[in-house]
Amino acid sequence: MKLLLISLLPTTENFGIKYIHASLLQQGHQSAILFVPVHDPQVKKPLRAFIDSYRPDMVGCGFMSYEAPFASSLGAEVRESFPHIPFLAGGIHPTVAPEECLEYATMVALGESEETVLEIAHRTDGGAGLDDIRNLVKKDARVLKRNPLRPLIDDLDKLPFPGHFPPHSYVYHKHAILPMHLRLFRKYTRYDGKAYNIISSRGCPFSCSYCCNSFLSRLYATKRIRRRSPHNVIAELRSETEKFPEIILINIHDDCFLAHSREWHQEFVKDYKKWINRPFIVRSTPLHLTEEKIKILKEAGLAWVTMGLQSGSERINRDVYCRNVSNEKFVDATRLAKQYGVSGYYDVILDNPFEEERDVVETLSVLGKIPKPFQLQLFTLTFYKGTDLYRMMQKKMGEQSTLTIKNYFSYRPTFVNKLVRISPLIPSTLLHYLIDHRKTRGAQTLLAHLHCVIVIAVEPLSYFYLMLKGFNYNLLLTLKIALPTFKTKIRERLMSFH
Repeated sequence: MKLLLISLLPTTENFGIKYIHASLLQQGHQSAILFVPVHDPQVKKPLRAFIDSYRPDMVGCGFMSYEAPFASSLGAEVRESFPHIPFLAGGIHPTVAPEECLEYATMVALGESEETVLEIAHRTDGGAGLDDIRNLVKKDARVLKRNPLRPLIDDLDKLPFPGHFPPHSYVYHKHAILPMHLRLFRKYTRYDGKAYNIISSRGCPFSCSYCCNSFLSRLYATKRIRRRSPHNVIAELRSETEKFPEIILINIHDDCFLAHSREWHQEFVKDYKKWINRPFIVRSTPLHLTEEKIKILKEAGLAWVTMGLQSGSERINRDVYCRNVSNEKFVDATRLAKQYGVSGYYDVILDNPFEEERDVVETLSVLGKIPKPFQLQLFTLTFYKGTDLYRMMQKKMGEQSTLTIKNYFSYRPTFVNKLVRISPLIPSTLLHYLIDHRKTRGAQTLLAHLHCVIVIAVEPLSYFYLMLKGFNYNLLLTLKIALPTFKTKIRERLMSFH
């Protein structure tokens, strides 16, 4: 079978598409990936020409909720221009809202899709029907037919490596679809391709109300984390760093890398130091960040840890976000990171309609307790279909209300939001002064000037220092990754306004 897989992410770092692509190639099928990093309506004409030339047996597109409007326009274009070519929708949004996607898609693949797409390919080659394939949802005579789910993949080691620069890749660039070459790959890959992205597990120990994991844990009736072996993870890293020696940073995207056992980490670290020996980034929950684990990982090159505070209001975290983590535990985890020379990157959610002003003040109070310096990643609260929070918001606004998907980086420029933004970079005494006097004109004028200076000048310098610290004050290594990092951040900000 010959498939065309379309990625709508702004970068090439699409794990789902890459894993499916690698699985198809491993089983002898023809597959190509088309990266469409900019949601440009003008892509339709070159897309028609590309499909006409490539002649796939099926077009598949995996996407998230904020990509859904653009995916629907592409799907409708494919169905209209090539009615004989099935259009398969997959990813979290089609999994949550299959009936909506079947307005333009021929079929929807729910959940994990490597085995589903492989079965479609095998059956198509054998001339067999697709109607009873598990995980598929179709609509026949306007009747929705939803097949049973297949079990989650337990043995993740059997999956082929998704790779850094997949073969048979194309990209939409300057109103044309071009074969992906190294220069284009570096342009559309974060950090100019100097960071390698990998996952060592699937699943999350939390089911936060705003996250798709809350839906997936209900869909599969489990919050179980499935793990690759340390040997398999190291084998992937060895393979890709040997092919691309310019990789100087490893970015581990597990929802919680520190959820692995001590024994798993010890085995990983032993081989990582021997074969990879590059700084790396992990994500964790405060509950899993222990002194024992961070000490083990720091010896192997742990440079950054990302954790979610989300709100400094324990009421909001507990009752709205379903995150049972105390502020004390979060602050203790940040102190451990500081103690072991690991730079901190902490998530905070803004613009929550369930919050009162006192909740945001509590967030600022917690941020004032985190040992400096650190960086914040700020998000505006977005309500995604299928999540527990979406249902909570519908109940608050009325069941028939429609919640639009917005750019989750575009938080409102309010006084408290700006104060959250600069809180890592001002003294605690000044932070509390601005909190206490937030209603006064003097505090508002002072914050406006501080915010401008800090965002333009101080924040980039702080970020550079945190990189230097995370890389054990290796200036040459820091300089090698600093420029691509700042280029990536500027590009992402510009694309967020597209």
